Amino acid sequence: MSALKSFTELLTPTAATAQSLSFEISEDWLQGRSAFGGLQAALALVAMRRLTGVSSPLRVLQTTFIAPVPGGAVTVSARVLRAGKSVTHVEARIESGAETLALFVGVFGSGRSSSVVVDMPMPALPEKGPEGLRDLPWFAGIAPNFIQHYAMRWAQGGWPFSNTPGPITRIWLRGRDAAPGTAEFGEHAAELALVALTDAIPSPAISWLKTPAPASSLTWTLELIAPATDAGDAFWRIDSEIHAAKDGYIAQTAIVHDPENRPVALSRQAVVIFA
Repeated sequence: MSALKSFTELLTPTAATAQSLSFEISEDWLQGRSAFGGLQAALALVAMRRLTGVSSPLRVLQTTFIAPVPGGAVTVSARVLRAGKSVTHVEARIESGAETLALFVGVFGSGRSSSVVVDMPMPALPEKGPEGLRDLPWFAGIAPNFIQHYAMRWAQGGWPFSNTPGPITRIWLRGRDAAPGTAEFGEHAAELALVALTDAIPSPAISWLKTPAPASSLTWTLELIAPATDAGDAFWRIDSEIHAAKDGYIAQTAIVHDPENRPVALSRQAVVIFA
């Protein structure tokens, strides 16, 4: 495998037109046959911001993974679906020729005064903090290539393919690469790292298995409930739970906590598993 490329390198366009941006996805950011889903979403966000000029904070990102996005050159287009007084809907597509490989809708909204204020409570910290826990190792050909860019430590549940049945995992994680900076990616640069981080962890279903088997997200909805921030090299935590699993399809949710244990994002995924 060639030298690793950083997250920021991958998010830097290699070419641009008024309607699309081109990127180069390296082998170390693949997840099986396809590019890591969190990277796909981050590329879509870069295109949304640069091609449409939308400047409000990201509130919701809806994703449908349609077909594998191979390594190498990819094109990402973006257009405004509707711009209202405070909310703008933007569509982005990762394309190969005339085929759409992934479809994204970003909902961006400015803040407004409201009499309804409900904060999610801060949960109790896991008994096991990140200190003293081992990083999930990366084994070529078994773990996805992109795992090399993240440190993950299990506070609850089993490692992937450890034959540890259970619907819940609580995982400490952080990116090994420096987060994208505001100088190049604007005031909302921290959204890019958060979006990718949220999709980095495996489904709790993977812990049930005794031997490696493929799994893939079909759809993903991410809601940001607090502003994304650059936490440096501190550990975040994602608490995931399977709500239903049948016929190879899994319905699961997750809550993302920042290094101060504050809930900052809600994630819902439909996952297909081939085991």
